[in-house]
Amino acid sequence: MPHPYDILDVPGCLGRLILTPCPGLKDTSLDSALDTLQAAGAEALITLMPDEELSQNQVVDLPECCTHRNLEWLHLPVADEQEPEAPFDAAWAVALPRIHQLLSEGRSLAIHGKSGSGRAGLIAARILITCGVSRAEAIVQVQALRPRSIQNPAHIDWIEQFNGK
Repeated sequence: MPHPYDILDVPGCLGRLILTPCPGLKDTSLDSALDTLQAAGAEALITLMPDEELSQNQVVDLPECCTHRNLEWLHLPVADEQEPEAPFDAAWAVALPRIHQLLSEGRSLAIHGKSGSGRAGLIAARILITCGVSRAEAIVQVQALRPRSIQNPAHIDWIEQFNGK
């Protein structure tokens, strides 16, 4: 079975977001999952799992595998079932200009936590908001693809502080 993913258009940008479970965890190898994501157009991978979680799930080779494939790797760690905290905020401040650049150049970015719904949906909505989409519309667009996204009370509380144009 190929690695699962859903594609989310980003209004006002040529690039797209690809929401997906962690490569290598859904009955596919890490290499096979990355092949699938690159075939879907991914030129960068946003990993939301902290280092400890990558280790627990035996995917610590993910950054190196991305490098070997010329797949840009961005690490924005968010603990499972939690709102983003200081490590995410620091990484976000550095990564956001690059995320916008890639999207404006028409490049697609795959984004994942472990399952591809909770954290991936939350940060996909946040990216949409930074691109000028209203918070309510960003949530609707993400939940149309991933209905279980932005259901966790911590995630709802966190996303409530943001609004697009």
